[in-house]
Amino acid sequence: MTITVPDLPDLATRKQVAEYTQISVSTLARWASEGGKGPEYIRLGGAARYRREDVLAWIAEASTSEAFR
Repeated sequence: MTITVPDLPDLATRKQVAEYTQISVSTLARWASEGGKGPEYIRLGGAARYRREDVLAWIAEASTSEAFR
């Protein structure tokens, strides 16, 4: 059985990031409202968008951070 990770576009929606990270959309939204948690995001027309490089950097940081162990 092969498990594939969905491609993450250069500018992803919260739903796409949720699918990529297996973290719920509501958790990403909560982290965004709390500030300082989760991957960095930008607002475009009021909608949250996540840059691919920010999501990957956040994952890399989380994998080496004691806070996530």
